[in-house]
Amino acid sequence: MTKKNDGVENETVGQRVRRLRKARRLTQVDLSGPGVTNAHISRIETGARRPSHGALRHIARKLGVPVEYLEQGIDVTTREELELTLADLELRVRLEADTKSVERDTKALIVRAHSEGEPDIVARARAALGMAAATSGRLADAIRELEAAVEHPLIRPELFPDVYTTLIASYRQSGRSEDAVVACERTLAQVAPENGQLRMLLATHLSHALSDIGELERARVALEEYVGDFEQSDPYAQARMHWSLARVAAMQNERRLALRHMRQAITLLRGTEDTIRLAGAHLVCAQILLWGGTTAGVEKHLGAARALLPAHAEAGDRGTLRGLEALLAARNRCFEEARQAAEEALLLMPEHTPEIAPALYAKALAAAGEGDYEIADEAFKSVLELAKRSELWQEAALIARDWSDMLRWAGRPYESDRAARDADRYASEARKRARRTSTA
Repeated sequence: MTKKNDGVENETVGQRVRRLRKARRLTQVDLSGPGVTNAHISRIETGARRPSHGALRHIARKLGVPVEYLEQGIDVTTREELELTLADLELRVRLEADTKSVERDTKALIVRAHSEGEPDIVARARAALGMAAATSGRLADAIRELEAAVEHPLIRPELFPDVYTTLIASYRQSGRSEDAVVACERTLAQVAPENGQLRMLLATHLSHALSDIGELERARVALEEYVGDFEQSDPYAQARMHWSLARVAAMQNERRLALRHMRQAITLLRGTEDTIRLAGAHLVCAQILLWGGTTAGVEKHLGAARALLPAHAEAGDRGTLRGLEALLAARNRCFEEARQAAEEALLLMPEHTPEIAPALYAKALAAAGEGDYEIADEAFKSVLELAKRSELWQEAALIARDWSDMLRWAGRPYESDRAARDADRYASEARKRARRTSTA
């Protein structure tokens, strides 16, 4: 319950700031910060300047009071104050680039909420802390906080879908796709059948995680189970489903089908004006073509992605673009350009994830083309392991053939023959999978 603070109803905002500052024995410099100078504080206190909401929010944090108290002189209960602070932090997680200050303030809130006996606020704050950690690429911290958050009954998928999808994505990026599968299936079991859109979103995440571990038939079934309400869903959901179907089709070497699904996704996303997702769809098309062994049409998709991705795009999106640019350059025998782009891509993306495969492959091809066989050998080995781990047999065959060629150039015929035999075996596995899929 809120109430007016007795005796100070007629205070101005500036007078209230001055009274609280003096009561806490703070100087105007103590209240200052980025965009709020001590001269700014002085003008606010004298009434010469009306503070913006951003400035008030900064001052309120320094004084340890809710913004509403500075604006209107309204006292709030401890619970309400914690709620207001939490709402502010949840907004900052989504809007602020500087996650360090957000994480520091969130940790302070967790300590206070815990001491006040407010476990639901602790859970929501830990979810916010996990989201901030994921944004800054600290996946182990993100997983720890998000796992703790979803244990609380308040943090339900219907209310906090982004918490669950961020946890699932963090598992996959950390190379823990089996855990991502378990999390997807457990979350799907919690979502009511009438919430079809959320179930479809989770099904796409499940299909990706299953594809990571080579369970392609299960991935396809997970998607097809939710196709019933597909056409009635919004354009984003439809595009996401086409995207996922394309991913599974590409992994099963059905590249024409994969491109058909991706072109449908692009058409849907053009109508939404969501440039980041549209750029991502073009990148997937480029990847399907490159892994299919062709460069035709790749530059068109990469050019579209370059134009659509904003300057502040996430590191993963920029890394994917640079990795595919590197692979295209390597295929065109522009080895120096390929090596530089591959190095940039690998710096932008987490290690040991499938997303780095094009950059690693480009690094291998570029090093082989420049005669640096030791580096090429290690890169071929790493990218082949990624392909085999995900049971991408067509890609594995392509990599092994290129590795065989490099080994022959390097004067290592025995190893070259072994890599060629491996390539044949991987190609055979790809054909078997295609026949199984056709029969199914």
